[in-house]
Amino acid sequence: MSFDPKGARMVTGGTDGSVRYFDFHGMSEAKEPFRVLEPVDGHMVQSLSFNATGAIVLVVCSDSHARIYDRDGSSRPIQSTVKGDLYVRDMQHTKGHTQMLTDGMWHPLVPEHWITSSIDGTVRIWDLKATPVGMDQVLPSVHVLKTVDKRNVCTGGAAGRTGGLYPCCCMYSPDAKMIAGGCSDGSVQVFFDKARYMRPDRILRSAHTAAVTSVAFLSRGSDSQLMVTRSLDSTMKIWDCRMLSDAKGPVKSFEDLPCGHEKAGVCTSPDGRYIVAGASPGKGAAAPATVRVYDSLDFALAKSLDFGAKAPLRFCWPKELNQLVVSTSVGEVTMLYSPFSSKKGALHFVGKKAKRASEQQGGFAGQGPIFNMSDPTDIKKFWATGHGNMQSIRRQEARQSQKTLTPIRPGQGDKNAGSSDQMAFAALVLKSGAKQLHLQNTTGQEKDSQKALLAYADKAEKNPVFVDQAYSKTQPTKLLDWSVDESEGDKRMSAKMSGDFCRKCGQKQCRCIDYSVWGSKKRKTS
Repeated sequence: MSFDPKGARMVTGGTDGSVRYFDFHGMSEAKEPFRVLEPVDGHMVQSLSFNATGAIVLVVCSDSHARIYDRDGSSRPIQSTVKGDLYVRDMQHTKGHTQMLTDGMWHPLVPEHWITSSIDGTVRIWDLKATPVGMDQVLPSVHVLKTVDKRNVCTGGAAGRTGGLYPCCCMYSPDAKMIAGGCSDGSVQVFFDKARYMRPDRILRSAHTAAVTSVAFLSRGSDSQLMVTRSLDSTMKIWDCRMLSDAKGPVKSFEDLPCGHEKAGVCTSPDGRYIVAGASPGKGAAAPATVRVYDSLDFALAKSLDFGAKAPLRFCWPKELNQLVVSTSVGEVTMLYSPFSSKKGALHFVGKKAKRASEQQGGFAGQGPIFNMSDPTDIKKFWATGHGNMQSIRRQEARQSQKTLTPIRPGQGDKNAGSSDQMAFAALVLKSGAKQLHLQNTTGQEKDSQKALLAYADKAEKNPVFVDQAYSKTQPTKLLDWSVDESEGDKRMSAKMSGDFCRKCGQKQCRCIDYSVWGSKKRKTS
């Protein structure tokens, strides 16, 4: 899940593969999203992130492409990343990830840059302004950060590679000076910000004994002094970023934090005062799942919240909202807020009653369609009017009722035709022109137009209205050319076309044999 910088919208994703957009200003107690989309069919959502401006959303699914969507949840992504060449051994020489993505997030300061991690053993930096490649015009990576094993070799975790190492999560520090990757072997590998990336600058090889599920930075002031790591070995450790080494060890280690999910997360408060983590004993355990809040000064337990059988997985503490948001293993999102210190967010829809069903569907009156459940055709129509589709049907009915009605056209050949105020525009123009010509038939219903015009030829000569008035002085007597003399070109054409032509080749003189009935009769007579 992720929040935009202003705290007005939230996006969530899960293992069902759907991404849901929530607008706190338009929500009610029903807490329904205003947009639901599925980026990739059959792939779960690994990570979501708003960029620094809140205009676009990074969606990372369990395939090899990262996708960029707008904040309104359009069905098609704005841009996506390229897939690398599977047959290239060195990941430095391919333009994209070759295997499933595991995590991703935006640059905290530059709204066009983001990072992604993959099972191919790399963390890649992307630029939205990079030159697209390929026929699909997708984005290539600009930097490749390799995570290495104990031999300093980037092996990746592809199927068939024993002991492969890959980053399970990736994270920018708040000042964007460090990129940390939590790996599948329990190590944490840190890259410092620089122009060219080769190997990790710091490696905590023995940080954990199991895969690292989440990394977070604890900022006090302008510097990122502490780094928090969460692992499947049921521990959470805090490290000093100024002394990252296995010899120094962690500043604090929390051992009693059972974890049974590969997406178990950790977060810090906006002011750096608190650290939030979850404890989920698992199925069949007597102890309930809890959300634990620790003080970052003395590392004491400040608060423990009981979540029952719902295992808390991901945590987010937005600065604009000052609310703790927890996602659980059952697909729910819980917002913990204070009516005194919190702002926006849950305060917009708590206590706001949901609209009635008729109002929610646009306030459309009337009964719905009636279906005969013994008819297979009606059964299909009935299932087509499920949740969401019926609302669109009601909207279409409302649009049809709001459209301007077409005016009644005059009757064609009907004695009881409508009056002049009910006639179409063309009929009114015809009637007006007929009155100017002093014509009796003003309905325009005469079938033979030539006969109708010749009937008024004498009246037009006696009382000219249009053309004849212009020539009344310059040409009082009509001078019409009644000659039928042909021009020189017409004479030549008629001469060429005269005579008999061959019915087969079209020439006057030929040797073709005409096999038609006319030709056979001609041969018999000759």
